[in-house]
Amino acid sequence: MAVKAMRTVRPWFFEQDGGWYVQCRYGARVIAADGTNNAVFVKSLDEVAAVLDAFLNAAAAGELDAAITKVAERQPRLKPGAAKAAANA
Repeated sequence: MAVKAMRTVRPWFFEQDGGWYVQCRYGARVIAADGTNNAVFVKSLDEVAAVLDAFLNAAAAGELDAAITKVAERQPRLKPGAAKAAANA
């Protein structure tokens, strides 16, 4: 039986530290835009649209393909201590 359910869409930007942080997302996962940082800081809400446009242009040009591929890969879930136990075995 198919059931329709509402999903929460998280915003790509939030206010903190006297400015706005803008994140690029792939689904619910945050992409490290420059390889190390996962957000871009801007001083005003008006600049958020420019950053989102830059993310859109980068995605269209294929510049985010490697970052999306890295984020899209599922990592195996290990129970706490399992990696340590496997290393000691």
